Amino acid sequence: MAVDRRLLLPALAMLPAVALADSWPQPPLPDGTKTADVAQHMVFNGLDMHAQVFRSNQTPAQVVAFYRNTWNGRVVVNPLGDAQVIGHRDGDYYVTIQVSPAGGGSKGNIGVVDVADAPHDFQPGKGLPRPMGSTVFNDIAYPDDRVPARTVAMTNALSPQQNAAWFRERLAGEGWKNVDDNRCAQDACVLGYERGDSHLALVATRTRDGHSQVVLNVQQP
Repeated sequence: MAVDRRLLLPALAMLPAVALADSWPQPPLPDGTKTADVAQHMVFNGLDMHAQVFRSNQTPAQVVAFYRNTWNGRVVVNPLGDAQVIGHRDGDYYVTIQVSPAGGGSKGNIGVVDVADAPHDFQPGKGLPRPMGSTVFNDIAYPDDRVPARTVAMTNALSPQQNAAWFRERLAGEGWKNVDDNRCAQDACVLGYERGDSHLALVATRTRDGHSQVVLNVQQP
């Protein structure tokens, strides 16, 4: 199952995915479930991790029931849009399963984070510009990729168009040059910038409460 990481940015901005290292716990999988790697090494809000996505011929309700049974009811299940997020503590690790409908089955992300090594001084979004009043809720880095990358997600009270205008001015002042794929629609803006060999992509989308979610992806060789 091939994975285009660009299509996973919104999901990965919302929650972690699975660790593949042998020393980390391997969450069991329901029958009829296939996984695909996203990255061999990720850093999610300061925590080392790895990433996978999955597809299953089982429905979301069946997947939730599988993990409730496997983990003897020691789970927390919360809604996230049309998805369900299953959480489970396994010693020094915390496992999350995000599952949503896909055809007659389901798809989603699986995650493991080492909560014992949680950083005390990590500042999400540090070093990247953000409008006043923005709240950064996720900061994901891929330090070992051939081209190291970082994805930062934030929310604020500005419209997508106001965010685009703010970032255009700020990024130009920091030496970024815009590329031709900059565009805005009523509920979303997409911006692209270059600075030397570095690339920056920004997507600002309107949320249901009238605010915006902004996702920045920076590729820094």
